[in-house]
Amino acid sequence: MTPERYQQIDRLLDAALERAPEERAAFLAEACAGDEALRREVESLLAAHDQAGSFIEAPPARAATDLLAEHRTKTMVGSTLGRYQILSLLGAGGMGEVYRAKDTRLGRDVAVKILPEHLATNPEALARFEREARAVAALSHPNILAIHDFGTEHGVSYAVMELLEGETLRGCLSHPLPAWRRAVEIGAAVAEGLAAAHAKGIIHRDLKPENIFLTTEGQIKILDFGLARIKPVVSAQARTLTITAVDATKPGRVMGTFGYMSPEQVRGETADAPSDLFSLGCVLYEIVGGQRPFVADTGAETMAAILRDETPALAGAGKEVPEAVEHVIRHCLEKKPEERYQSARDLAFDLRSLLTGAGTSQSVSALARPRSRPALWIGLALTVLLLGLALTSYFLLWRGKAIESLAVLPFANESAEPDTEYLSDGIAESLINSLSRLPRLTVMSRDAAFHYKGRAVSAQEVGRDLKVQAVLKGRVLKRGDNLSISAELIDVRNNSHFWGEQYNQKLADVLAVQEEIAKQISEKLRLALTGEEQQRLAKRPTENMEAYQLYLKGRFYASKYTAEGFTKGIEFLNQAIALDPTYALAYAGLAATYYDASGTYLNPNDAMPNVKAAAERALALDETLAEAHTSLGQFEAQYKWNWKEAEKEYKRALELNPNSSSTHLYYGYYLGEQGRLDDAIAQITRARELDPLTPYTSSTLAFYYYLARRPDEALAQLQKLIDMDPNFAVGHYTLGLAYEQKGMYEQALAAFNQARLLDPENPYPLALLGHLYAVSGKRGEAQKIIDELKARSKQRHVDPMFMARIYAGLGEKDLAFEWLEKAYQVRSEEILILKVTPHFDNLHSDPRFAALLRRVGLEP
Repeated sequence: MTPERYQQIDRLLDAALERAPEERAAFLAEACAGDEALRREVESLLAAHDQAGSFIEAPPARAATDLLAEHRTKTMVGSTLGRYQILSLLGAGGMGEVYRAKDTRLGRDVAVKILPEHLATNPEALARFEREARAVAALSHPNILAIHDFGTEHGVSYAVMELLEGETLRGCLSHPLPAWRRAVEIGAAVAEGLAAAHAKGIIHRDLKPENIFLTTEGQIKILDFGLARIKPVVSAQARTLTITAVDATKPGRVMGTFGYMSPEQVRGETADAPSDLFSLGCVLYEIVGGQRPFVADTGAETMAAILRDETPALAGAGKEVPEAVEHVIRHCLEKKPEERYQSARDLAFDLRSLLTGAGTSQSVSALARPRSRPALWIGLALTVLLLGLALTSYFLLWRGKAIESLAVLPFANESAEPDTEYLSDGIAESLINSLSRLPRLTVMSRDAAFHYKGRAVSAQEVGRDLKVQAVLKGRVLKRGDNLSISAELIDVRNNSHFWGEQYNQKLADVLAVQEEIAKQISEKLRLALTGEEQQRLAKRPTENMEAYQLYLKGRFYASKYTAEGFTKGIEFLNQAIALDPTYALAYAGLAATYYDASGTYLNPNDAMPNVKAAAERALALDETLAEAHTSLGQFEAQYKWNWKEAEKEYKRALELNPNSSSTHLYYGYYLGEQGRLDDAIAQITRARELDPLTPYTSSTLAFYYYLARRPDEALAQLQKLIDMDPNFAVGHYTLGLAYEQKGMYEQALAAFNQARLLDPENPYPLALLGHLYAVSGKRGEAQKIIDELKARSKQRHVDPMFMARIYAGLGEKDLAFEWLEKAYQVRSEEILILKVTPHFDNLHSDPRFAALLRRVGLEP
């Protein structure tokens, strides 16, 4: 076979795969124009492709693999793409090839999917390839195949994915699965993965057994987002993705696989979340019943059956299937989208309930219509209060084994409009703030809990990750004039559901009803709580529900840590304060937002006075607000260098809320700046215990090991961190510092350069690289970086400490002190570690060094 013949076969195969199965025979008859050998070759590849499913998850049949491998004119095996060394061909199909490869930096095996050269020049094929890569890369969920990297090199477009061992669900169906419980377990895992995708606005549109993978380790993965549709309006977190994503579906074009398409897909209509749930219902029916729900001789008849026919009863097919299981599956298979499950999260909840015997929800198919009334916020505030009091009562009065640690996960937003996401986030955050004030109960920080936002994870996984004994999960649904909030508390030690409640109120009556319920529960707590604790839990932050709504919006946007997010956050918080000038919590939120934006997005000389003003106003209204004390401590330490006042504020904040990871972290900064490094490490270690999943907390602990001249402990922390998040730039440049401290200059150079690649706009890794060049004798390279930093400073603020550390590394003491003086004048936060950072060790004997420490308030 000549290369030209191979390319002819490959082009026809790709064109055939773009058509519906029943259209392929006619297409090939015309395209092959009597060349029967050509037609047989393409038909054999089509058969192999259909048997194997997507080339992402498993190799096609051996015939297809052998043909494509034998006749490929240029093999990739032995070559490299970026840092990936290609080892062997795993499989091939009409849209690309998949190879086993070695990630030479991380030392792990991966799968590399490559778009063929002749398709890389095809705009439609390339767009489809990029769409799949970007869609999957936007997701981070244990039940979705992970994409690690994506790029183009030497004209080759590729995506790097995790390498899976196991088989597709189609392969598993060739031998009988255990009873219905296994089907429900698989369905729940897939539904949880779909929930994460739908939360990002991504609709799969081709869910089938070939695209569900069961690993040898027991994991369940959704594969092949090649037909994924990215909705133009999604949650705020996904908006960056949707700016560049394109939905390539043409009106009236049928997309999907016959036998698993939803009625709306068959009609060529837009497919949304309920469409994926219909497909999942088809898969569940096939697992439980042993055959597809819609079976016919031709594709056209199958399509008609999907639109017209009801599925046979599973119990009538001789299967022992509980009625509740069949009810859930049939609910997925409703012909009208609005009559199905509206949320993959609801389906996952009901499937999990089947396994635990807890029963299914009563309102999962309700379709919310967006409305907004002031009474909604009354209901929200009181329901949060009620949940907090009810849970507190449970913790303190339960007669079983004591629960001493808890994680409150972000509540799922099940409302129709994404713009109400701040509502569900606000409920969870309010509960965290309320419960964390209780003695004898450790509550994980907001940052730790919100790591799971948009991810359908099990309570056991959360308990294992966060080392807590209990997990609170919940959902929020706004339906017309009603607000529905459900919550369940799970003991992760034995996976028992030991508390759950759903609150449904008519908004017109919610105030009186909720106040009465809260009063009754509060009375039950009087024997368990002190009077002060009782008052703190029952106290409303504001009586103005519109102000409360604006506060939730402000905190929601500020938590995004973007320039736009901080701008909106400050705006909404100021609006809340304008409506209620006595709203202490809004002032505290405003102080925290100004501090978080300071330095990176706002000039410290503009932002920090606002931090002080807002924090002081909050404390004048409510002295017990721990977050306001923390902000005031940050102002006194990081900006005013008023060390005694700062420590007083940090200690008061920890007295009021010992579970605040951010306060432990900033108190650790304070202690380190004073030279009390062992005490600093103890505080930061506690911050990481309360917030174990935030990379910045772990990297800070490693950095303080470095400051304490304990590089081996820093390296141990950083290797774990980078394994967990290889794209976290701070982890890489902190790793470089530890390597430099050990004299391992080559490794340090690689780490600093990796940090620069990951965060090219950040001048800090560049400055650290300059210091490395200086101490390793590469003076010319160090000078080049000084010149580059000076050029950058003409466009934006560059901390003078960056130049000072390079000059110190070069031994240019006069220039180092000149730049240290500039850092002092702009009140650089970097100058606060001057006493302990190894970069300035060679300046300690100079009298100017001791004098500078005294001016900063750090006695030598």
